Amino acid sequence: MSSIATTQNPGLSKKAAFFIHLTLSLLIFVTLVALMAFFWFPGKLFFLDGGWQGLKIVALIDVVLGPALTLLLYAPGKPKLVLDMSMIAMLQIGALVFGFVTTYQQRTVAIVYVDDTFNTLSASAMKYANAELAARNITDTQEPRELKKLDDATPAMLLFPAPGPGEFAQYIEELLSGYPEPHERSDKFQPLKGQNELLAKNALSDETLESINMVELVNKAIEKKGLNAEEIQVHPYNARFSKGVVIVDVNELTILDFVPVPKADTTADAATPVETAESVGE
Repeated sequence: MSSIATTQNPGLSKKAAFFIHLTLSLLIFVTLVALMAFFWFPGKLFFLDGGWQGLKIVALIDVVLGPALTLLLYAPGKPKLVLDMSMIAMLQIGALVFGFVTTYQQRTVAIVYVDDTFNTLSASAMKYANAELAARNITDTQEPRELKKLDDATPAMLLFPAPGPGEFAQYIEELLSGYPEPHERSDKFQPLKGQNELLAKNALSDETLESINMVELVNKAIEKKGLNAEEIQVHPYNARFSKGVVIVDVNELTILDFVPVPKADTTADAATPVETAESVGE
């Protein structure tokens, strides 16, 4: 950190020490932003699934707290200056490590298609769910699995299969007896690739999009990205900090864009796309 550099040259002014510390803090911050935006929360997931929320905490620690303490405590020739700057460095490094680790644990590792909806899955949620599965008496074919063996994309695109004939009772029993949520069940995951027929059958129709007031937003997204309406499908999604619909490539089954429900529509009284789509299908 910059505190090391400043203590080696006690002749630095308070302003110079502050700007050196701020510059190094910004470099660290930019590195974290790049990691989050390209690897941990790619694309719009940065804003929809926890990246932005985690970044605000790290920014407060890295860009605000550390340099502010240097500005407050640094003075050329001050007794115990080395000790003061070392304490600031240790405090900031410890807080940054905690922020990095916490944000890494919250990264989006998979998007799971279950109950006709795409659901995001964080690393921490998957770790907890896998521990729950391992603690239960499950067969060898139902052990938690590594996502990369199913799909090495970032995040992995996976499917939780709907219960087959004679399996629904067990499905309900597991839900009621404390098993992880379906979108956390790595023991059941299948690759989404190849499930074109299933997704085509469950795609939201224009009438459904009209009923949930998403037609205009979806059309704007399609136009902005220059997409061909014949080559896309629309499905609901649930993320940690957002709900809405996704635009999916019908051939590759990859998500081309997220279209969140406007904030004004996400009140307690407003129906979500998932809820409304389900009610239309009933």
